[in-house]
Amino acid sequence: MIRTIAIDQLQPGMYVVDLHRPWLAHSFWRGKFRVDDATQIVRLVEEGITEVSIDTDKGLDLPVVEPLMGISDNEIARHFSDRLARLKAKPAIVSLGEERRRAARLIVEAGTVVDDLMQAARSGGEVDVARLEPTVGKLLESVRRNRDALAPLARLKRGDAYVSEHAVATTALVAALGYQQELAEPELEKLALGALVKDIGEAAIDTRLTAKPGMLSQSEYALVQSHVEEGLAVLQATARLPETAVAVVLEHHERYNGGGYPYHMAGANISPAGRMAAIADTYDALTSDRPYRPAISPSQALRLLYEQGGSHFDPELVAAFIRTVGIYPIGALVMLESGHLAVVEEIHHDDLLRPVVRVIYHGARRQYVAPALIDLARSSGSHYGRIVHADTFERWGLSPQRWQPA
Repeated sequence: MIRTIAIDQLQPGMYVVDLHRPWLAHSFWRGKFRVDDATQIVRLVEEGITEVSIDTDKGLDLPVVEPLMGISDNEIARHFSDRLARLKAKPAIVSLGEERRRAARLIVEAGTVVDDLMQAARSGGEVDVARLEPTVGKLLESVRRNRDALAPLARLKRGDAYVSEHAVATTALVAALGYQQELAEPELEKLALGALVKDIGEAAIDTRLTAKPGMLSQSEYALVQSHVEEGLAVLQATARLPETAVAVVLEHHERYNGGGYPYHMAGANISPAGRMAAIADTYDALTSDRPYRPAISPSQALRLLYEQGGSHFDPELVAAFIRTVGIYPIGALVMLESGHLAVVEEIHHDDLLRPVVRVIYHGARRQYVAPALIDLARSSGSHYGRIVHADTFERWGLSPQRWQPA
């Protein structure tokens, strides 16, 4: 039986069939779903949904409740409000080391889900986008707890499933940029969802083409470009994505000067989500090894984005992105005036040129040194001096995984 109830009557175990709101007016990309926990109810409340319809044949019905003796209506209301407040509380900010340990597990978990969806698309099966809902929530919570943990760690690709690893890394980056831009939580969720699924259309492209080490022919490049619209077609066949997520899928290869694809959109005609995704997608691609070119350092990638601000990318968003990840991002290798190599351990977001670094190697002597943690913003007169330039682990034969911040 279908019945309509007030939002404060909704309980875990009930099966929602109608939110009584237009599709694009909320961030739930499923119109029908079972309520798993109270967190979902809080999200509905936050988005202004006041009533829903439930199917009592597929889930729980309203319980028959005996009058509560000795408890006033005000006390019941206060109890419900307190419960909502506890659930809505934002995660506490945690240390970089603590969040990186969580993030390492989350990257594997998220990559597995994305890879499963890619395999389903490749085999012509159902691409169940709803599986990503808890993954999106966990990724955003991680960035909220410490925005410097997830993205730098996700940049280190460990496997051969580039598409899924790139999806997770791009999501972490665009989420961090979204928080920097103070986007509302529902909008961030749609943005992150779009970043996770934006390249699912690559499942329809021959892997020999995407892994080709040399230049692509004109016809091959046109085929690669088709992954954008192909991806949306695959996704929309089984789920209706929110508008922001669709924008990310369709516009992450558009360029500010109109030179991108598939629609050659330019400037403000590209949605904010599309402009943000283009920056995050390009940055992670540049800092990743590809069959047709080696990775460049994070600082080199940021310099390239900065130089292309106003042509390829929205210049204001590029500046915001640099403030988000840092001129010398966490985990990057830098050369100091003393000739020592150091790994960036922590960013001062109000002093991007002087991060906290861990000295590990002497370049001239070609030998390791006893690791020393140095805060360049507080080490005036230190014999290590300032950062001279960004460097790469590959150039020195060092392992980036070994020297990542713990």
